[in-house]
Amino acid sequence: MQLIFIDDSGQERPRREHLGELVSVGAVMFPEDQMVVYSRAIDQLRTEIGMPDGEEFKWKPSKGSWLAKAGGEVVKGARRRMLELAGQCGVRTAVVIWDRGRADWDKKEVATTILGYLYERIERELQTTDERGVVIADVPGGGSKDHAKWLSEALDLTTVGTAYVKPDRVVMPIVTAPSDHVPHLQLADLVTAATTAAIAGLPNGLELVELLKPLARRNAYGRIGGSGLALVPRDPLIDLYFWVLGETDYYKNGIAYAIGPTDSPFSQPGRLFQNHDGLPTPEPKGPGGV
Repeated sequence: MQLIFIDDSGQERPRREHLGELVSVGAVMFPEDQMVVYSRAIDQLRTEIGMPDGEEFKWKPSKGSWLAKAGGEVVKGARRRMLELAGQCGVRTAVVIWDRGRADWDKKEVATTILGYLYERIERELQTTDERGVVIADVPGGGSKDHAKWLSEALDLTTVGTAYVKPDRVVMPIVTAPSDHVPHLQLADLVTAATTAAIAGLPNGLELVELLKPLARRNAYGRIGGSGLALVPRDPLIDLYFWVLGETDYYKNGIAYAIGPTDSPFSQPGRLFQNHDGLPTPEPKGPGGV
């Protein structure tokens, strides 16, 4: 049995050129016997950094909270430690990111669609490990009506499935829980937000990529692109798998397609990032390195 925790995130103003607002959802998948192991390790981390009871690890902590006041080094260290602990517990992750600059759907419609994409990756991971799973989501924002609507839409995934997967492995409807009581949901917040920040080109996400990569689920060819990280729409963004993950090919229907910079003077039409990562060029420093 695996316990799967999901949360959403986003970036309104990515640093990379060509990108519009990013909307994302991600999952962290725990082997059942590692649930308590992770919880205890997080309790120890809280003690080590002096984090008070009731405080939540959040990518964007509330203003005035202990975490917001703790300082950058404490926050960075805690994030890195959480990802290291996840690796030690055998956690697998998947994140789906939608670029509204390329496909400007209504946000709620995007959220429903990418949840379906994420569900497909959860089912496939459970097929790979030959296990069953239960999915727990952070309580969605909004009031009780929005919560009920979200649960109703999510129910279709676990009763009907999608065009590509049937609900064979997830054994019950998706349930919700408040993240302040569930450290595994707090990890889902970190993984989803950090991955989205890395795609957006933000330093606080890019600096965690080497810890995120070992957690991400991979396809049969050992690639994260399209499996542990899915970018939508795929073709305009496909070369970000090179710039962010360091992968040099992308597999589709068992065929490898080269991604990243090419010696050819012609870029493939629509490949926005084939020869450039889209990040702004650092301004040259003045005399004395200032």
